[in-house]
Amino acid sequence: MDKVYQVFVSSTYSDLKEERRRVSETLAKAGYIPAGMELFPATDKQQLEFIKRVIDRCDYYVVILGGRYGTLADSNISFTEKEYDYAVSMGIPVLAFLHSNPDKIEAGKTERDQKQERRLAAFRAKLSKGRIVDFWNDQHDLCTKVVIAVAQAINLAPGIGWVRGDQAVDPKVMQEMERFRADNESLKQKVADLQRSEIVFPPNLLGPNDEITMELMMRVGNETTSTNIALTPEYVIRTTVNLLTKESSENAISRHLAVTYVYNFMRKKYDEDASMDFSSKSVMQMRFQLEALDLIKAESRRGTKLTYITWALTEMGRRYVSNLFALKK
Repeated sequence: MDKVYQVFVSSTYSDLKEERRRVSETLAKAGYIPAGMELFPATDKQQLEFIKRVIDRCDYYVVILGGRYGTLADSNISFTEKEYDYAVSMGIPVLAFLHSNPDKIEAGKTERDQKQERRLAAFRAKLSKGRIVDFWNDQHDLCTKVVIAVAQAINLAPGIGWVRGDQAVDPKVMQEMERFRADNESLKQKVADLQRSEIVFPPNLLGPNDEITMELMMRVGNETTSTNIALTPEYVIRTTVNLLTKESSENAISRHLAVTYVYNFMRKKYDEDASMDFSSKSVMQMRFQLEALDLIKAESRRGTKLTYITWALTEMGRRYVSNLFALKK
């Protein structure tokens, strides 16, 4: 599988900012993952601890040294040297690049303090001891040598590297996962088929055959009377099915339901010229119940003057109606 190696690029900050940027860009173009203090310049101990965690994830450590020793961390040791010491302690391959002519570096990028100069000289000697170092003169020369050195280090001591997630998984595991995926799809299809053939309602709700009290309003002339009657959601669906398939208004469904009930069950008690309807509270309660059972969907519509509510069958409501009126064996 293809691996991508991560390279930490370290140096003093301000004097080698451009060199470090060019090296990081060159590494990226060569197919490596550059990381370093460009994104988080070390300025305190807390930041240094964060940088250490980044170094832990890198395969190679590149340190570039110019004419400055850098900001001191503690114990008179610079942040750059602290990073180097940590990389060595973690066994990360170190590639050191020292400026070949420190005396020719412009004055603004060199140390002026004698103590810092001594520390810089000691650090150069430390980097040169026990490992092969390379020397650079300009940015182009530095970039070329860094990329070549990283490629050689990979051949001599391949790092762990990074791989794509889909390549990191064992092929057998991938096959097993694909089998599980196929089984899952099959189960989902079986569940869907079962749901289409069997209509199940929430057990914590009153079902289609449970009675719900509704207030029937009768108006004869100037006299209005009310009577509480018990209707089931199934009766409401059966009685108003033609209106539900047309997405009729709630008021029209309520009046049709009331008239049908009175003429079927209360014909002898009321005059046929009476006006019949259910109270708005009762209708709203029945609407909520039918929606909770997923038998209807109610929507607000705007008319020419007023806003009104319509009722229509849901997909489950259509299957429920089909089962109600289908011929049985």
